[in-house]
Amino acid sequence: MNDDKKSTTLTNENSRRSFLKGFTTMVGGVVVGSMLTGNAISVAMAYVPRKDSSLTDGKVFNKHQLKLLKQICSIVIPKTETLGAAEVDTHGFLDNQLFSCHTKAEQNVVLDILKLVDASAQQHLSKPFLELTSEQQFYLLTNLDLGEQNFNQAQRADFKILKQYICFGYYTSEVGGTQELRYDPVPGGFKGSIPYKNSDPSWATKGLFN
Repeated sequence: MNDDKKSTTLTNENSRRSFLKGFTTMVGGVVVGSMLTGNAISVAMAYVPRKDSSLTDGKVFNKHQLKLLKQICSIVIPKTETLGAAEVDTHGFLDNQLFSCHTKAEQNVVLDILKLVDASAQQHLSKPFLELTSEQQFYLLTNLDLGEQNFNQAQRADFKILKQYICFGYYTSEVGGTQELRYDPVPGGFKGSIPYKNSDPSWATKGLFN
């Protein structure tokens, strides 16, 4: 291996390690173990967001499920000063990522959560989830997130997995990794004390997007 190729390999590996460390801190080690196996990072980085991914059936989700997942993404990570999870096509990313890197059992966890959300909306609010008001949607997902009202702790745990997938999809997007998070493209030396407030965003690496 020549020096240029060796340098590129080391740079890519350092970027990957920096991302894994930051992502583990953000969402916990369990999801890293399940999402970052094999070629998952390569598949994630190769995904090109689409504006129309919820208009047709996907590889794992049908059109209705993609629309439902898109709306859940928009509630989990909403649009603020930066684009939210729905705007960067996290739902399309998850369809591709689950198909390419995950087992049928792992795909079914997400499929079952989508069925649960729609069925609960229909049963308790007499409308499909997508026809609920934004307040009703938020209320239903909040109860699911807490395992309260009509939801149990097992369902809560599965919804947490979906939220972690959404975080993974969003923060491996260019918007999530370079705008929502802070990044230092050329780290320069050790600094033992850096001012930090609880409201400050976490750190990412721009190396994944070069």
